Amino acid sequence: MVGQTPAQHSGIHRSIHYTIIEGETAGTWRYSFSIGDRNYSGTVQAVLGLLAARRVRMKIDRMLRQNASIDHQGRQRVEKEVETPTPLVPPADPKD
Repeated sequence: MVGQTPAQHSGIHRSIHYTIIEGETAGTWRYSFSIGDRNYSGTVQAVLGLLAARRVRMKIDRMLRQNASIDHQGRQRVEKEVETPTPLVPPADPKD
């Protein structure tokens, strides 16, 4: 990449703006995005920028799912189990 600027992609996924920049080595991409007041960054391995973008979108989905399971006080939300009612059985026919 001597004399070239690194490839860069950006986009919006589920209202989250993300940026991907080609890394120093071939097949490495650096990404960054923010959810709320938290910033996330890292690297992904991909030959193409579009594949790297897909992997970053998958990471965003994973983080959104994790954040949805934590309440505002930082505690893990527990989903309430709903009991299914037992099926109604028709009364026995007295003629049998």
